[in-house]
Amino acid sequence: MESTIKMVTFNCKNVMRSADCIRKLCGLADVVALQETWLLPHDLTFLGSISDDFAFTGVSAVDTSAGVLRGRPHGGVALLWRKSCFPVVNVIKCNSVRLTAIKIVLNDRALLIFSVYMPTDASENLVEFTDCLSEINAIIESCNVKSVFILGDFNAHPGESFFAELSNFCVEQSWRCHDVETLPKDTFTFVSEAHGCRRWLDHCVLTSAAVVTVVNITVLYDTYWSDHFPVLLESNIKTLPKIITQPTYVNKVKWGTRDKSQISKYQELCNCKLKLIDFDTEFQECSKGYCKEHSHRFLLDNMYKNVISILTEAAILSYNKGRFRKRRHITGWNKHVRDAHSKARLCYNTWLLNGKPTSGPIYNDMYESRRDLKSKLKWCQNNEQQIKMDIIAQHHHNKDFSKFWSKTKVLMGLPRCCSASGMFAEARVDGFHAIMRKRSASLLNRWRGSTNSILTALADRWDCPLLAHLSKLHTTLL
Repeated sequence: MESTIKMVTFNCKNVMRSADCIRKLCGLADVVALQETWLLPHDLTFLGSISDDFAFTGVSAVDTSAGVLRGRPHGGVALLWRKSCFPVVNVIKCNSVRLTAIKIVLNDRALLIFSVYMPTDASENLVEFTDCLSEINAIIESCNVKSVFILGDFNAHPGESFFAELSNFCVEQSWRCHDVETLPKDTFTFVSEAHGCRRWLDHCVLTSAAVVTVVNITVLYDTYWSDHFPVLLESNIKTLPKIITQPTYVNKVKWGTRDKSQISKYQELCNCKLKLIDFDTEFQECSKGYCKEHSHRFLLDNMYKNVISILTEAAILSYNKGRFRKRRHITGWNKHVRDAHSKARLCYNTWLLNGKPTSGPIYNDMYESRRDLKSKLKWCQNNEQQIKMDIIAQHHHNKDFSKFWSKTKVLMGLPRCCSASGMFAEARVDGFHAIMRKRSASLLNRWRGSTNSILTALADRWDCPLLAHLSKLHTTLL
């Protein structure tokens, strides 16, 4: 496979009418993102007839369950990809009919590609516009893929309200509208058939990891099948970040805080098994002295192994598996975000119950509460490390040293079983015992090298009360 893959996004305005043009794009690109396919649900298989070399996925925006269809079909998005280039492709489930996505895995690299068709730029569509962006972000986080290409018709012309909203969202999520950043200011992707105005509505929004892979981006103005023009993007897949798989290990022998039911179950299991261990009376007779019987040592070793096995098994059986967290954990949520989230949900539900007004105090409350929530979420994401350090400092202030050390190990990326000395070694600094050894050695060296005969004599007299007092005082001063 070549190192460069080509992707093209095209609002085809009826895929059946534009099939020849799309077939031509399939010969040019490896991935084709389509918008406004105008297909009914039972017509989606038509996408597979465009090219035998391409696999497909698509979504219809038409709800046929509502009754007899009036007027022409509308909306719809699709993705086509070359089967020979991408043997491993997973279709990602999207809730919105304005989105479709695939995850492509190429050996040790992965990328996520979206086809997007946003609503038209009108105030009553702003909530749906931001909801689509939020769903895209949620899918990206759940897939845990760094290289993401969001291609499509955003209906967002530079300088207008939807583009401002898109730009703000890109800043918050560290995305880049790469075509606007790269192409000339007079670029356009749409020409109105009614009055001939030119607009820049189709965009390529990329994550920071995807931006560095782009080698070329251009608008194909030689296409005449639609009022939109395709946008072609070339990406060097060799520069995609490699997949880093972290081993998932659940420590079921968890010696931290447990609830009463877990402790009770652990005690019950231990009592049932430990009382079955046979301790021979012969061991009691020789336990006060040094046993020289090799057979006794063998039996004691086996008994020790049985005890450890029973305790370990009881710890595992008394472990309750926690519920799987589907949402990403936001550090500082309870303190900084929860109230804003509750207010935003209340204002949003109020706005829904009042018929989704596009102006007035109810709309303003909904809009401002959502903006405040997004601001607080972004602040927590940008200050995650500082919030974690503040939490650790608070545990230390409250003298809750169990949580203090546990959170410190997590912050340093160390396993929970890591000792304090191991933490200091990882940080390349001396621990308490190392400092004490160095200071004690320095003190004794100064005494031994002193011209004072009394100090020289005391340096080798460990039974001297004065030396014991000075050593204790030295430890207290640390």
